[in-house]
Amino acid sequence: MRHGVSGRLVVAWASTASADERLARLAEAVTGAVSGNARIVRACRACGSDRHGKPYVVGLDGPIHVNLSRSGGIAVLAVCDAGPVGIDVEALHPGGTPDVATWVRKECVVKATGHGLTIDPDLVEVTPPGSAPALVAWPETEPLDSPVWMYDVECPAGYVAAAAVLSNAAPELLMTPASPEG
Repeated sequence: MRHGVSGRLVVAWASTASADERLARLAEAVTGAVSGNARIVRACRACGSDRHGKPYVVGLDGPIHVNLSRSGGIAVLAVCDAGPVGIDVEALHPGGTPDVATWVRKECVVKATGHGLTIDPDLVEVTPPGSAPALVAWPETEPLDSPVWMYDVECPAGYVAAAAVLSNAAPELLMTPASPEG
């Protein structure tokens, strides 16, 4: 049950080649900035590297959270003004199993927390495909600071995606009309 809506989770699709640039522009659009100064940087929670890890947007006023995922030549972008966000997309393979939907649900949560795959996905339990997305169990050694709100994301044919936001109240999911080619 959702205890009210707080903020927005804006999701868009892009080509993998333009993903960081499109994510920066989407963050500007969500915040109302028109400067073109926003850029995406990364910070690895485990090693501190700026070559990989959770993406952040710099060059904007106010708190805004971003994340992205790439698969099969497309990228899904997420911008949230309610709290840390994680998003994951995977290409479906012919004869594949529904486990890929479970995987994207798990991965979006570990991305939202900033842990990434430093948390064993087997320790993260989510609801199964066909049911409303939700976090069921999380490792007790890594307490969460707020509730986790999960969403299945509308995808181009042949893909499955999910998003998670850490926030005291559920943000509204807004899909942009952007296409993967953009």
